[in-house]
Amino acid sequence: MKKSLIALAALAAVGAASAQSSVTLYGLIDVGYGSHETTTRDGTGRIKTQGVMDGANAGNRIGFRGTEDLGGGLKANFVIEQGLNVTGPTLFVQRAAAAGHQIDGFASSGGATALSGAAGAFSTGTNRQSYIGLSSDMGTFNIGYQYTALYELGTLSGYAVGSEGIPGADKAHLHGQAGVGGTRANMIQYISPAFAGGFTARVQYGAGTGRESIESTTAGTNGLTTDNQRRMALMLQYANGPVSASAAYTNMRLQSGNVNAAGVQQVAGAATSVFNVAGAAGTAVQTGLSRTANMFQLGGSYDFGVAKLAGTYNKGKNGGAATAAAVATGVPAINSDYKAYQIGVTVPFGAIVPFVAYGRATTDSNAQNGVAAVGAAAATNRTEDYKQIQAGVRYSLSKRTLAYVMYGQTTNNAAAITGNASFFKDSKTIVGVAHSF
Repeated sequence: MKKSLIALAALAAVGAASAQSSVTLYGLIDVGYGSHETTTRDGTGRIKTQGVMDGANAGNRIGFRGTEDLGGGLKANFVIEQGLNVTGPTLFVQRAAAAGHQIDGFASSGGATALSGAAGAFSTGTNRQSYIGLSSDMGTFNIGYQYTALYELGTLSGYAVGSEGIPGADKAHLHGQAGVGGTRANMIQYISPAFAGGFTARVQYGAGTGRESIESTTAGTNGLTTDNQRRMALMLQYANGPVSASAAYTNMRLQSGNVNAAGVQQVAGAATSVFNVAGAAGTAVQTGLSRTANMFQLGGSYDFGVAKLAGTYNKGKNGGAATAAAVATGVPAINSDYKAYQIGVTVPFGAIVPFVAYGRATTDSNAQNGVAAVGAAAATNRTEDYKQIQAGVRYSLSKRTLAYVMYGQTTNNAAAITGNASFFKDSKTIVGVAHSF
């Protein structure tokens, strides 16, 4: 009898310990059949693809999330999430990205850009998120590779009713995002609990996808001070009943120091380095110069019951993006001003939800050094002028399975780069099924 009681107590203890810690496997698979066409404005260049492809409603992924009860109201948590390319041979090596043409073997950079389309179809950056954190009734602190406030507001808050996976709703809500560090970054993030009747706040500090700074006095890199990044963001969101509204501000500073007039590391025999040590300096060409960028965002939605209206507005500046001219002269090359808005409406009929979205995004750039695609030195020109429209219908087969049909189109009407391949009309139609698990 005593042994039986001891065994039962041991099993109860194991059960209690197990209840304090859990790991969940989750993910999403989205596949469709689509037709995609991209043309230059003058019609001399054309790409058309058709067939089974990664779907458009949401990005394919697989992930693990876990939590452990540490006692006293404190919990540890983690997330590891990987993007997938489910309709290609490189399942884990790359993921479908943006709205480019999905052509096997072509990434979204280099000489493949022309073939893969206006935005590129694939990204080798398959890490969607990977972080660890602590949470309590005072809020949550996370550290690692996380979604930026820009992405949280522009995509995840529900203010963009269209799909990023096809043209027509893939640009305006995140326009200018590259200059302020992108949609994911290494950071320390604090997320507050809800307060004052529906407000929550996020505070983020960190860099981009790399380190905040690199300093070196080793042979070949003496005096190197590159990737000196500082990224900060604030986001405030309000949600109560049918109303949701958000505002976010992001600031990014990048500084590559100790470069000479030719844009390279200081010459051999330079008297100082980053640690005030004399010696032969490196000759690595800088890929960036000192610059500061910022982005202000607004987003909101209102659910009328019979319809939901939602939209976003972005305004930002990238002060001194690096180009070959900047490297050669040591002077920042392009200052760009970004403006964008998009608005959409959904009209639910039970499980069937039609939607339509419209957006506009512009970039006005000043070429301090005279860059061919922009214009003469000190000239300001509209280098991007996107108009986009998207419409579709989503049908919920269950809580986890969704069928959809969507059409979208984006055109670039910027007059400053006439004849450039960036002048394009991009359109796509797709029918697909998405299942979350």
